[in-house]
Formats: sequence, C-alpha cells, structure tokens
Amino acid sequence: MKNLSHIVFLGVIAAIFISVPVLTLMEDQSSISYYEQRRLTAFPTFSTTAIRDGTYFSDIDSFLSDRLCGRDSMLKNNTKLNLCLGKPNVNNLIVNSDVLLDFHSYLRWDLGYLVKDSANTAKKYKQLQNMIQSYGGYFCYVGVPTQSTYYANHYPDYMADRLWHTTAIRKNFGEAMSDYGVPFINMYGIYNEMGLPQNYYYATDHHFTLEGAFEAYTALLDNIRENTTWSFDSCKETDFEWKSLQNPFLGSSNRKLFGLWNTSDAIQLAYPKENIPFVRTNNGIQVDSTVYTLPENEDELVTYSVYMGGDIGESVITTNRPKLPNILIYGDSFTNPLETLLWTQANEFRSIDFRYYTQSTLKDYITEHKPDIVICVRDETAFLSEAGNGITE
Repeated sequence: MKNLSHIVFLGVIAAIFISVPVLTLMEDQSSISYYEQRRLTAFPTFSTTAIRDGTYFSDIDSFLSDRLCGRDSMLKNNTKLNLCLGKPNVNNLIVNSDVLLDFHSYLRWDLGYLVKDSANTAKKYKQLQNMIQSYGGYFCYVGVPTQSTYYANHYPDYMADRLWHTTAIRKNFGEAMSDYGVPFINMYGIYNEMGLPQNYYYATDHHFTLEGAFEAYTALLDNIRENTTWSFDSCKETDFEWKSLQNPFLGSSNRKLFGLWNTSDAIQLAYPKENIPFVRTNNGIQVDSTVYTLPENEDELVTYSVYMGGDIGESVITTNRPKLPNILIYGDSFTNPLETLLWTQANEFRSIDFRYYTQSTLKDYITEHKPDIVICVRDETAFLSEAGNGITE
C-alpha cells in the first residue's frame, strides 16, 4: 500500500511536469503581451551552432517562461498583492501618487552630447524643410512632453523624475531648430504657461487627452497662419460638439497593472458642428467615414486607439474643399487625437506612421503628393531619434 501511494505521488508529479509545458505549447502563441506591452520570446530556430553554444536551450527556457500556461493570471495576482502591500513601485510604475508615472533609475549621465546631436538632427530637419519649401510647401515640428515630464511635480521626493534630462533635451533641440530656422512648437512651454492643466494629460496613460491635443491643434493653426498665406475661419472649442464616453478606460500605464488601478480617466470626442462630408481610406482601402472607433456598448473597455482607430500606416481623408490646404502629418501615437481635429482644416488630409508604412520614404512620399503643409509630431524622448518617424530618408 505504501509503495502504491509513492507511485501515485510520483505519477501526479510527473503529470504536472508533462502537462505544464504541453498546455504552454497549446496556449495562444501571440507575439505581443497585451498587458506587459512587449514582444514575447519566439520559439527558437534549431541549429547545430545554437546547440553547441548553449543559446538554443537558453532561448527555449525564455520561451517557456514567456508563454507559461496561466502566466497572465499569475502576474495579475502578483500585481494585486504588490498594490495591496502598498509598494511604491509596481511593474515599473510609481503608484503612490494620484497619477501613474514611469519609474526612473537614479542614474545620471553626462549630457555634453546634446549640443552636437541636437545640431546634427536639426540640420537634417532643415534639409527636409528646404525640400518642402522648394515647391512652396511649409514644414512645422510639434514637440510634446511625455506624461512623466508633464506630471513631474507628482513624483514623490524620494523618486527620480528625470526632469533634468527631458528639460535639457527640449532646450538644446529647441535652440538648434531655432538656429536653423525650422519652425518648432514647444507644447510643454505652452502648457506650462497655462499652469499644466490636469485634464490635458491622462492619469493612467502616457498620452495627452483630446483637450491637450486641442491646444496643440490651436497652436499649430496659429503658427501656420503667421508663417504662410493659409488662413482658417475658426479653431475654437465651440466649433465642436464635445462628448465624453461613459465606457471604462484602460490606459497604457493601467494596462501594465492589468487594469487594477481605479481611475476617472475617460475618452473625449469632438465632432465638428459644421457638416463636413469626407471619404477615408486606410492603407489604400476605403473604410467608414469616421475618425473614431467606437465601442459597441457602454460596458466595453476603450483605449487610446479610439482615436483614428489606433496606429495605422497610411490614412487619407478627402473632403473636396480645394480652397483649403492639403496636409500631411506624420509621427507616433501622439498624432492620433490631433488628427481627429486637424482633418477639418484640410482639403486632403494624409497621416503616415513610418513604423508601419514601408512603401516609400518620407521624402519620396512628399515628392509624390506635394502637400501644402507637412507636420511632424514627436514627444521629447524621440527628438534626437531617427528610428520610426524620426527624420527618415
């Protein structure tokens, strides 16, 4: 009887050891972790070289760790425990403030490189500007702060806010753009003069809200008016009908906490009061004539991708109003809510995200379409980067 119990026990242990990897392999093998917002380790490709140097088995270990059956549930429960324990840093987020903020290390480094790198980057934008001006177009760069910068005063005294770094980037890059005569809109400076209104940035997402985007919209139109012959009838909040979605909002930061953070954040919508018929295509395919991807019911979770349907390689809106300019805007996800406003001021409105659009370079695209106005929108951490939507060839 004693031997039988040992056999049963060993059988249970063996079943666990066999079933976990089997169930893991049967799990949905998506390449991106929705909650962690990172790329998961793929199953390694077999090769004799990888076997010899040991990387094959190391990669299998990483694969099984990333794809472990029930992994999200375990991570969520661990997150819930850490929140209950009152830990200030949970999943690399500062959680003991009224907003969720990125955790930064206390490391500092020499910033001497910023002057040279800013000048080199601004010089390339000057070359882009010259190309656009050669056919009579206008180029403008809109720089927006990160949520960490915007809410820097919300960091606890014992936590690093990295403001010393972002301030230096913004200062050096802004001065370099000015030296080269490239129009640069410093949205942090505008927001700061207004007292950094709390409704301009989400508490649980790293982007600005539609209200914050509206300030960028008005600053941009003011800049275009002052530097070109284009004029716009109006750009007031009262030109739009504003609506707040009642759906629960899952921001990018709250996603890292598996949506466990209570928030009053909500998605705002703004519809032009003037009826403006338009046709829209995404990546060359005609889609519904809307700039919002709305939920089916009020209980459905909504995310920042409500705006323009999220990050899309190429989106084109045609309004057939030839007295208005043809506008091209490119940049990362900060452009999305701005696009839902800016299209109302265009004859043809084009939006490009070069992280997903690979058919041509920016310069080739501009040469083909010759937009009257070209706008680049980037957050301060990307000012000096040529990756994704930076400068481009």
